[in-house]
Amino acid sequence: SLVLFAVAFHQSQSRHIGHLKPGAPELHADARYNRDAAAIVAHFDLGLDVLTVVFETPKDGCYQTEVMAYIDQFAWQMSSVPGVLSVASIAQLAKQAYAGTNEGHPKWTALALDERSLANSVGLIPEGTGLLNPGCTVLPVNIYLADQKATTIKSVVQAVREFRSREKLPEVQLRLASGNSGVQAATNDVLEHTELPMMLYVYATIIALVLLTYRDWRAMLACCLPLTLATFLGYWFMQAMDIGLTVATLPVMVLAVGIGVDYAYYIYNRLQIYLAQGVDIATAFRQSLMESGIATFFTAVTLSIGVATWSFSALKFQADMGLLLTFMFMVNMLMAITLLPSLAVMIDVLVPRRKPVRAPFLAH
Repeated sequence: SLVLFAVAFHQSQSRHIGHLKPGAPELHADARYNRDAAAIVAHFDLGLDVLTVVFETPKDGCYQTEVMAYIDQFAWQMSSVPGVLSVASIAQLAKQAYAGTNEGHPKWTALALDERSLANSVGLIPEGTGLLNPGCTVLPVNIYLADQKATTIKSVVQAVREFRSREKLPEVQLRLASGNSGVQAATNDVLEHTELPMMLYVYATIIALVLLTYRDWRAMLACCLPLTLATFLGYWFMQAMDIGLTVATLPVMVLAVGIGVDYAYYIYNRLQIYLAQGVDIATAFRQSLMESGIATFFTAVTLSIGVATWSFSALKFQADMGLLLTFMFMVNMLMAITLLPSLAVMIDVLVPRRKPVRAPFLAH
């Protein structure tokens, strides 16, 4: 068990937060939408996944050469980041407009150095492009990504943050981020910071309830340690099956913890009743497994069969949830009927009980 826990813990550290496959994560790779999205990315410098970085500037910032040069420098650096197809900015359009007013000569594809010429170039850019607002105080830069994978979004966001910390311009604020990839980046960031606290809250609640029910630290260890191993095995399974940790999968892991402690209750509840009657722990466990072990097994199988059918769904999201729930239901059951008894017996041998065992608070 210790070796299995060590391996599961190590493998679980390689799990990703966010989506791991290109295209819409709710659909399979061969879905029409994902095939069309892949074709667009393959043939055009334009993707369906956009991360928008917003530059907040003083009034009429788009008429100031240093502000436009700052935005142009940012767009140029972002265009070289892996996973970026293209970058659209007002500075880029202003350069094209400047060349257009000079017979389209490529040598004039640059930012005008004087504000009057720059204002003339910017004046040719309609507000409908979404790259400026009426007062030129908000100047978005659209970064088109090849996909919405967690690794792609993370590398681009990291590049933006590095630029923001390295290159600064007075009175200009660089804000992250909008667009569908910007929202996904924010979601991944929140998940990364809230996953551990959420799981700790769940485990703290379970530990408190186990102690309240059995009034015995041995019960807490016997019930919760197998649950912990099952959780890390679940994370390992997610890593092996390329299932990212998202707002959909995190609640599944929390649900699995709740189901797992139910299995432990089924068995340990009967054990405590026999121990309270003076039966030795080995015999008590044998009787407990005979009475509630089969019920625990069939409960897990019934739950697993119900969600296993989701694996055949046309929605990849539902199929992944079916696989994950099936695995968690079964592995929690296996931990409850194998690791829980061995842990309880080992603890009893190493730390003999000094007081008679009391029947559980919710015995029936």
